[in-house]
Amino acid sequence: MPEPTDDPEILQRLAGLGWTLGAPVPSVQRLAAYGVIRRDDRVLLCRVGPGNLGVGLWTLPGGGMNFGEAPEAAAVREVEEETGLIARIAGEPRIHSDTGQWPFSAGPVTYHTIRFIYPMDVVGGTERREVDGSTDEFGWFTSSEIERLRLADIVERALGLEDHGL
Repeated sequence: MPEPTDDPEILQRLAGLGWTLGAPVPSVQRLAAYGVIRRDDRVLLCRVGPGNLGVGLWTLPGGGMNFGEAPEAAAVREVEEETGLIARIAGEPRIHSDTGQWPFSAGPVTYHTIRFIYPMDVVGGTERREVDGSTDEFGWFTSSEIERLRLADIVERALGLEDHGL
């Protein structure tokens, strides 16, 4: 049986930490910011594109913070990058802090993610898909449509779906 292929995003993260094959696998910490954006009875979600952790899952628009970037600025930037829409923060964030392990051929990668989830409103922009980024599609979904999607955990938690067995 062939070895599973390592996720390219994990390789990129480890390389960014200076990791080389044969060295102990370092732990990874990731800060990210996302938006919960509603229009009528629909929620805006983005699909994770190829070459990224969670490929094919639907997630909230958002992603990793740049060094020194405020979470609020990251959430606004990421929404625009992934959808073309300009959004503004509409309230206080919910913050999720999680740890776990990603599978990796050189040994599991222990991670710690801290995710800021902001309620947001669209104030401008023109809808368009992200090109050469972490997502490859987005859409507005009703709750019944969301039930049929493969969701990232952060969507379930942000929308309160984990209590409903979804």
